[in-house]
Amino acid sequence: MSIQYKVSPRAYALPILHAAKYSSSTVCGVLLGKVDAQEVEVVSAIPFFHHWTALTPMLETALQQAEIYATLNDLKIVGWYQANEHDDDVTVHDNAIKVTDLIRQRIPQAVIFIVDDRKTDSSDKKESSILPYIFSENQWRANKLAFTKESNFGFTYEETVPKVRGLFSTSAYNKVVDFDDHLEDVSLDWFTSPELKI
Repeated sequence: MSIQYKVSPRAYALPILHAAKYSSSTVCGVLLGKVDAQEVEVVSAIPFFHHWTALTPMLETALQQAEIYATLNDLKIVGWYQANEHDDDVTVHDNAIKVTDLIRQRIPQAVIFIVDDRKTDSSDKKESSILPYIFSENQWRANKLAFTKESNFGFTYEETVPKVRGLFSTSAYNKVVDFDDHLEDVSLDWFTSPELKI
């Protein structure tokens, strides 16, 4: 039996909104959730960067702080998300693989979410803007059926996609705070982006 992945509206929205806020940059962050033998529930995300997406000491610092935040909230880092600089690029880059391989050492069911910006404005109200990758047969593979009836990826709230699309009409993406933003103004809470209501 394959592992089931359940994704909350917040975990789905944050990567997409982070990508929208910094649409000309690569953005990335971690996915937080709960894990048991049959299921990974992805409940939130912490936005990391829109400037420094390479493996750097700042990434190590962000990962350590995110790990502490997750532990204090009875969560685990269960994956990584990335939106690539070019809208048509839905590949997993080496940096994302390296970080997620580290996460996978603790959570073998770790997942990578790649934001597909081309689908954010799709007329199909149910089409997902997230392409998940899971580690299978010794490589990261895209789950192109994700969030369909045939998939082991589903939402905790059925109307997640239209709800998140509706956030664009209020420019909610401007309320996303990432670690880079926090470094520029330490009063900003990059763990929860508290002004962002999802």
